Amino acid sequence: MHSSRIAPALVLITLTAGCGGPSVMAARTPAEAVAQQAKGSTGVKVTKLIRLDYGDAISTPPADDDIVPINIGEYSESRTTGFLRLGAAASDLTTTYHRTNIPDELKNVVPDDLSYMTTRAISIGDSGTYEQRADRKDVPAGKTWLHHSSPRCGMAARLLGTLDARAVLSPKVLQRLAAPAPSSAGVIDAVATVVHSGSAAQAEFSIPAPGDDPVMAAQLLRRSRSAEVSWQLWVGPDQLPRRVRLITTDPLAEEGIPRTAVTEIDFTDWGSDVSIGPPPKDQVHETRSCLDPEPQ
Repeated sequence: MHSSRIAPALVLITLTAGCGGPSVMAARTPAEAVAQQAKGSTGVKVTKLIRLDYGDAISTPPADDDIVPINIGEYSESRTTGFLRLGAAASDLTTTYHRTNIPDELKNVVPDDLSYMTTRAISIGDSGTYEQRADRKDVPAGKTWLHHSSPRCGMAARLLGTLDARAVLSPKVLQRLAAPAPSSAGVIDAVATVVHSGSAAQAEFSIPAPGDDPVMAAQLLRRSRSAEVSWQLWVGPDQLPRRVRLITTDPLAEEGIPRTAVTEIDFTDWGSDVSIGPPPKDQVHETRSCLDPEPQ
């Protein structure tokens, strides 16, 4: 295992009361409510859980000379917490990884301690993404963060229609998720909610941007054509999202790629005053490679 000293990033977070002011209460749709929240420096707390199912068993090496077929992949669950600052398109999120479905007879040989994979990612608008992970081999001595700012980074996720926490709160995606007629639901985040439920091809959530490579865009869109997404979106009386549950299924996924992913995201502390800044420059190593906080 490799470890490094984790240096604090310059992230200041001050929580203020409330889930939006009177103007938010007048919002007619979730997209409008989030757009109103995006004014100024306000943000929202994010808690995300992803559970993966790889389908058929794959080979996982618990020891150098012993290969055991087991359906766990590199990890079977990830848990993310942090904050999004809406207006500035900034986020500070930390993700931990876990194996949660190791058979009892293999728990003494398959490692379940994945703390070395813990990843902190800070994204700040057009400034790119800073990533800190203890086992990164490409971080020079004396540095604790990698940074990239290429406009092409993140293109694959956008074109595949990957729905992370920020994408879920984008106007285009929210309009699609909230399109089905709502039905009554339970109390979430201390408010009564309604839930919008639906399903669609994942490609419907693709977000092309100027400058995207047209060849790669065509390849990615073909690849995402088989994937389906079903969802439930819970919103409060102020139209602010409180929870979203996504089930993404790709029956044509290649070996080692999850066939099904269940994502649950809670949005709380709406109206938090969030200030997110980059790590100290002397702890950052610039890289030309795009960073993906999710291990491959």
